[in-house]
Amino acid sequence: MPADNTSRRPTPFLCGVACLLTSLIGLAVARATSAAPLAQNRGASIRAIVHLVQEDQASGDETDVPPQDVDKYIKVYQAMQHNRNLTVEQAAAAQGLSVSAFRSLEDRIERNDALREHVRDALKPQASPSSQTEPTRRKPPAE
Repeated sequence: MPADNTSRRPTPFLCGVACLLTSLIGLAVARATSAAPLAQNRGASIRAIVHLVQEDQASGDETDVPPQDVDKYIKVYQAMQHNRNLTVEQAAAAQGLSVSAFRSLEDRIERNDALREHVRDALKPQASPSSQTEPTRRKPPAE
C-alpha cells in the first residue's frame, strides 16, 4: 500500500501545475488576440484625430490671407479695369505673382466671405465727382 500512496501524490501536483500552465497560456493568447484589435483601433483613432486636426488647420490656412496679398489681388484687378488690354498674366506679374499664385490667392479670397466682400467693395466703380456735385435741375414748366 505504501507504493500506491507515493505514486498518487505527484499526480494531483502535476494536474495542478498543468492547469496553472494551461490557464496562463490561455490568458496570454486571449490578451494577444484582444490587444491586436485594440492597438489597431487606437492607431486608427489616432490617425483619424490627426487627420481632423490637419484638416482643421488646413481649412484655416485656406481662408487666411495676409493683408499685403489682398492688396496685391486688388491691384491686379484695378490694373485690368484701368487698362482693358492687360492680361491676367501681365497684371499679376506687375505685382510679382505668377498666374497660378494669383489664382490660388483668388481661391482663398473667394472662400472667405469677409475678404470677398472687401475686395468687391474695393473694386466697385467709383462714382464720378461731377455727378455728385450738382443735382439735375428741371426747367420750370412753360406758361
